[in-house]
Amino acid sequence: MRVLVTRPIEDGAGTIERLKKAGIEAILAPVTAITGTGNIPPAQNIDAVLISSANAIRHLPETARAGLSAIPTFCVGEKTASVARHAGFQSVMTGTGDGRALVNLVASKFRAPAALLYLTGTPRKPFIEDGLSHQGFQPIVIELYQTVQIDPWPGMACLEVETCNFGLHFSRASVEALLKAAEVARLSEFLLGLNHLCLSEDVATPLREAGCSKIRIAPKPTEEDLLALLHIKET
Repeated sequence: MRVLVTRPIEDGAGTIERLKKAGIEAILAPVTAITGTGNIPPAQNIDAVLISSANAIRHLPETARAGLSAIPTFCVGEKTASVARHAGFQSVMTGTGDGRALVNLVASKFRAPAALLYLTGTPRKPFIEDGLSHQGFQPIVIELYQTVQIDPWPGMACLEVETCNFGLHFSRASVEALLKAAEVARLSEFLLGLNHLCLSEDVATPLREAGCSKIRIAPKPTEEDLLALLHIKET
């Protein structure tokens, strides 16, 4: 078994390490990269902070991080929450890995017009903003990072991607970027033949539309559940 991981290096390196510890060969060939936007949260009173990705924490300026660390913080999943705690956030609550669930968690603790600061990136799905709006909130949305496609892909160091027989997919945006990059790199036929393991049905949709048939979906949208499809357990 050899697994292709196309996550950005910041997240992909950890996934590769977990796979290797489980005795599974893995190739990290990022199809996207994460870059900071330089945006800074406004200096105003905030009741709660929402974070949808560890990348938002990584690109949050240190001075802003210090000013927000004591405010109740809601993270979309445990991986993001772990990064937040390590960065100094003192009161961290965790969702189940789903944006809609995070909105429900926040709404169970606060009522509009509470001041909510949403730290996120672009591109993204509008699940959290829309959900908060339906609950009567007007969140302050700050895009701290952006995802850009790597060109060319897979690059000279990762030509062995064609030896992989499984692909791990964590976001729809990265899958869409992968399909485009594979076409340019003349690897579309290889991609169609992979066994694709996806974090959610939304992530899998572009693969289905492209004609991929060997697709499995994690029972819950977490890295643990996704890797469990390879029979890897949490250690």
